[in-house]
Amino acid sequence: MSDDILDFNCERVDRMMADLLDSFEAHPLMQPPNAHPTVFFLFDFVRNTHRTLKSIDAEKLRAGDSESRQKANDVIGRNHFTNILVNDSTGKLALMTGGDPQNPVDFGPDIKAKAQALWV
Repeated sequence: MSDDILDFNCERVDRMMADLLDSFEAHPLMQPPNAHPTVFFLFDFVRNTHRTLKSIDAEKLRAGDSESRQKANDVIGRNHFTNILVNDSTGKLALMTGGDPQNPVDFGPDIKAKAQALWV
């Protein structure tokens, strides 16, 4: 069993992810009535990851439960992927989400820093 998973702090990651979601919701391109598809896609990806996190029983995780470990590994991997996508400057994220690859979304320093903090 990986020591990283044993040290996974569900409460800390929960707070950080909730803060990241708040930043996504405040992003100018996320405002109704027409949220930008790339921003919405990434917001939804983080929101679904956060739901997975909330389904982890921290006590079972600390006890080495394999399902809890798998969920924690999934959250860690998805948070890493979020960081990669938020910092994408190649236009590939825009292509995946129906945006303009010549004009990729700038998520701004706040979202970038919060996505980076989840991975570190």
